[in-house]
Amino acid sequence: MFLVIILVGFIVLGIADLILRKKYGIEKNEKFMDQYISRSHFIVEIWMYVMFLFLVSIKDLVGIHLYFLLFIFFALVFSIRTMLDYVFRRETKRHIISLAYTVVGLVAAILILLFG
Repeated sequence: MFLVIILVGFIVLGIADLILRKKYGIEKNEKFMDQYISRSHFIVEIWMYVMFLFLVSIKDLVGIHLYFLLFIFFALVFSIRTMLDYVFRRETKRHIISLAYTVVGLVAAILILLFG
């Protein structure tokens, strides 16, 4: 069931991304670093990934709990991106895409708890 949730999540996310970009005229990132507001944002996000991996390795999480926390973590990362994009780059409308990623991450986490 977990694989079905992952596959459906990626498909929904891909379709939502295409529709939202077309509807609101949001351009794709030209470079990898374009998705970050600043170098500090990039460094903080890398630090968050390292801390998440550290926490997962220490707590020895497996199965449903690991996948649930993974999707909650991605939702957290994208909610921070949503806030920063809205505050600092509102005119690019990238916060709409980040918000869609946040919602899909939260829905996937809930579905994993319910059906995983």
